[in-house]
Amino acid sequence: MHQTLFPRHAVEAKHRAGLLGAHYDCFVEWMQEHGYARETMRYHVQRVTHFGKYLKRRGIHCIHKLEGPEGERLLTNYEQYWKRRGHWGRNHGLRLYIRSLEDSGVIKRSRTNKAASSPEVTEYLEFLKEQKGLAQNTIRYHRDWMAKFLKFLDYQKEGFSWNALSIVDIDRFLRQEGTTQKRSTHQLFVSCLRSFVRFLYQAEKVPVDLSSRITAPRIYKLESLPQVLAWSEINRILESVDRSTTVGRQHYAILILLTTYGLRAGEVAGLRLQDIDWRTESLRIRAGKTGRELHLPLMPEVGKAIISYLKSARPESKFREIFLLTCAPWTPITSNNVGYVVRRHIDLAKLNPPRRGPHILRHSVATRLIRQGASLKEIGDLYGHRVPESTHIYTKTATENLREVALQAPKIKW
Repeated sequence: MHQTLFPRHAVEAKHRAGLLGAHYDCFVEWMQEHGYARETMRYHVQRVTHFGKYLKRRGIHCIHKLEGPEGERLLTNYEQYWKRRGHWGRNHGLRLYIRSLEDSGVIKRSRTNKAASSPEVTEYLEFLKEQKGLAQNTIRYHRDWMAKFLKFLDYQKEGFSWNALSIVDIDRFLRQEGTTQKRSTHQLFVSCLRSFVRFLYQAEKVPVDLSSRITAPRIYKLESLPQVLAWSEINRILESVDRSTTVGRQHYAILILLTTYGLRAGEVAGLRLQDIDWRTESLRIRAGKTGRELHLPLMPEVGKAIISYLKSARPESKFREIFLLTCAPWTPITSNNVGYVVRRHIDLAKLNPPRRGPHILRHSVATRLIRQGASLKEIGDLYGHRVPESTHIYTKTATENLREVALQAPKIKW
């Protein structure tokens, strides 16, 4: 049973009334489960009650009107209603309310991604999964680019037809998206687009195969060096964490995982409680790109950091992921949250590297292992690389090793 938010019975009865008030208990229990403070819960309930009155004045008496695009339009109109009165940001509690109803099955879960609502893209993503065997993260990357492509084409306009797709449309899209991107990023999304256009032709959605006419910038093998930090700088990042706080204990556990094993941000965010075998002192990692499982030894420093976080910083939750957000809702962290932790402590360590994301730690760990004598095969196995070429680039960053085998410069007589 939920906690009593309003001491006066008449006040609570007011919030239980009407279309949205019928699900008062569902919403309050959802917020309580996700760790919201009492005052925050009261504020959100008040927002929902006012929104209910707004819907009633407009003759809306069905809870399913909150589903999908129609529900999104209602929220947008409501926000505009408040903006005209000089107020902003009144929709957050309403989105939480809708989410609570979706989680409990009262209304259908909205699919806001336009690409997901396209039959052609849905078939394409299924093709990538079932026929190509791509990892989920790679499929998600394709999905995001297809969403942008459909938005550019105005897919949902009346009368849209794939038969009208031309190389001119594709070129305009590539110019629009490529103006602010590096060549490597531009090449990746061109590859996604080429693959999708080829699929459309093979599925007989378009009359002509345009994929061969979509060109990408040339990228030369090993043309650039990965950015790395000196190990003394890695230690400064770890030392910048205040481990006396709950947030600090979480940040330290995340950073020690990144700097011990060179994990990707998504691999840290996806760690679950069952992935740690305390008896055998092992750690199971689901490799982000390949989807393979890696079994690594649980290093003592890593184990201590995780135990410290679990015992004194992690809130109680139904979620099995190890790392949760540090404020309500207490849901699992994402790759973006891991990236924030890295950038935050790079700043606190007063460092200014050209790259500030989690991958700079991954590159730094690989470079250190090479300098300590680890083979490329060992690093490739640790990082879950399928092909040796993925690991070879780190040999270019271990410059100290190259100096040891450098030939002595011959003397020149003038």
